[in-house]
Amino acid sequence: MATIDPDYDRFVETHEPHFLRAQARGFALIREIECHLERAGSYAGRYCGHTDRETGDFVITGECDEVFMAEWNRASDLAHRAARSNAYRIIRAQGRGDEAARLIHEARALIARQN
Repeated sequence: MATIDPDYDRFVETHEPHFLRAQARGFALIREIECHLERAGSYAGRYCGHTDRETGDFVITGECDEVFMAEWNRASDLAHRAARSNAYRIIRAQGRGDEAARLIHEARALIARQN
């Protein structure tokens, strides 16, 4: 039987006993989104390849679009999770406008439209 972690599927209020843990997990979730976005950014517009062992030359095997999209999709998935947890309230309180905050705000708007 799977249990649902209450820190990620709803907002945990300040009077609840595990509020501080929910806040800590919110900050960690935001940081994880930022890490995936940084990795996605490092692959944007780049080419993937390998070094040829015989010649020492770099052999381009194609663009890094798949790696970029995998990192971007992971960040988007985490943003949907963050939009339903205390991470959303954290970025609102901080008044952030960076890419991670934008993803979370967009996910929150999508959730609001669905309900």
